[in-house]
Amino acid sequence: MDKDMLDDIRDAIEEATENAMVDVMDELEERIQELVSDSISEFFAEGMEEVLHNHSFTLKDGTIIHPRQRTKVLSPDKTRLYPCYGGLRIDGTTLQVQTRISSWNNLCAYKTKEEAVEALLKVKDAMEQGLSIIEL
Repeated sequence: MDKDMLDDIRDAIEEATENAMVDVMDELEERIQELVSDSISEFFAEGMEEVLHNHSFTLKDGTIIHPRQRTKVLSPDKTRLYPCYGGLRIDGTTLQVQTRISSWNNLCAYKTKEEAVEALLKVKDAMEQGLSIIEL
């Protein structure tokens, strides 16, 4: 083999090695960022749960929030079982349940607002008692 061919092979090997190292370093950096992000999120969630464990809040719109409840709410027609993250609210005559921190689901539409409020209070009481399932 002549010198130019050996130089070309050496250059190709160096370039391939360099590219492989860059790929590995990029993957490693991405994984480290994921682990740090997950750790921070977990730490924050645990800290907030500890701080808010026995507290409840009522927002201006009437939303009642009990952070991280474990109560599940069974719809009146028994077709849906919603985990209740903590919030309950009424939109018109519809009872809504917070299933995640930023997700609300319509649980049931009632004929009157008073019926919706009664159902909300029933769920609120079940949450305060620590019941695992409440049936409306």
